[in-house]
Amino acid sequence: MPRSTTDITELYAPQFEQFGLELKSRGAVFTGEVANARAHGRAWIMPLSPTCLVMEHFITPTRDMHLMEYTPEPYACVSEISGPTLACMPDAGITPANLKPMHGPWPNSVMCSFIQDNCGEELSPLFAGQLYHSRSVLFLPGFFKELESRYPAEFAGLFEAFAEPWHEEATSAICHALQRVSEERARAVGGHVYMQGIVETMVAELACSHAAREQARQAAGTRASTDLAEEAAATVERALDAGRRMSVDELADRLYTSRSRLCATFKAETGESVGAYVRRRRTERACDLLTDSSLPVGQIAERLGYPQQAAFAQAFKQQTGLSPTAWRAAQSLGSSGHFTLEQSIAG
Repeated sequence: MPRSTTDITELYAPQFEQFGLELKSRGAVFTGEVANARAHGRAWIMPLSPTCLVMEHFITPTRDMHLMEYTPEPYACVSEISGPTLACMPDAGITPANLKPMHGPWPNSVMCSFIQDNCGEELSPLFAGQLYHSRSVLFLPGFFKELESRYPAEFAGLFEAFAEPWHEEATSAICHALQRVSEERARAVGGHVYMQGIVETMVAELACSHAAREQARQAAGTRASTDLAEEAAATVERALDAGRRMSVDELADRLYTSRSRLCATFKAETGESVGAYVRRRRTERACDLLTDSSLPVGQIAERLGYPQQAAFAQAFKQQTGLSPTAWRAAQSLGSSGHFTLEQSIAG
C-alpha cells in the first residue's frame, strides 16, 4: 500500500504527549499508561498500514484542561465513544454521523463515523473526572485511493461516505465488527491478521451499502424501484397479520433480491429504512390493539410475534416512551379516546 504524505502517528501521538502518556512497542501493538497530576488512563495502538490504524484510549483528566489537537491532513474514522468524548467533538471541528447507541460499559456510549477535515490546530475542552473513551479505526485518504486502484469503481467515494448517512443494516454490521476490536485479541497470535480482517469487513460492508444507495438513488421513482418498495411493505404487513416478524434477510429472499438492494431501494422510495418501517408498523398495530380491544397485554404481545411479554413492553416503550399498560390507561383518560403515537413521542 502506498505511503501517505502524513506519518500516521501524527494523528494521535501529540495528543497523548499532552497527558504525559508514552506508548511503547509490545510486538505489533503499542501500549502506554499514565497516572499523574494531569490525567490517568491508558491507550493502545495497532498500525495496520501507513494509511490505517486501530486504536483505543481510556483517559480521565484530573483537572479541567484544553487538549490541542493537530490534524496534518483529513482522515476518516469510525469509533465507539463515551458521552464526554462525543460532547467535545464540535470543539474539535468534528460533526459525527451515523450515531448508534451502544450497550457497553462506557457512559452513554455510541458508535459514530466522521471525517476530520479541519486541518491545523483545534482546542477541545476536557473536564476533570470525565472518562474520554474511544475505540476507533482511522483511515487516511490513501487507504481508499489504493483500493480504487486495485478494484476500479468499487470503492469510489468511500472516504466521503464517512460523513454521510449509512443504511441501518450497514451501520449495524459495522457496529458489530467494531465491537470485536480489543487489545487482548490484537496482542494474541494472529492479531494483525485478525484486525486486518475486521477492517476489511467494515470497508466491504460500507462499499456495498454505498454502491446500493447510489444505484437506488438513480433508480428512484422508476416502476421497478417503486414496485419493489411496495411489495416489501405488503410482505411485511402480511407477516404482521400472521403474527410474525420477518427479518430483512428473509424479506430479501422472498422478493428475490439482495439485502443491500432491498434496503437501499426501500430507503430511497420511502425515506425510511426497512427495520424502522417494521418497528413503526408493529408499534402502530400494538397501539390499535391496546386502544380498541380488551385483550390482555400478553395476548397482544403474542399476536404481534413477540417471544415474551417483557420483550414487547421494552420495544413498545422504546418507540412511544410509555409502557403498554400506561398507553392503554392514557386512552381511557383522553376526551376523544384517541391518543396517537406522534402525541406520545412529542410528550
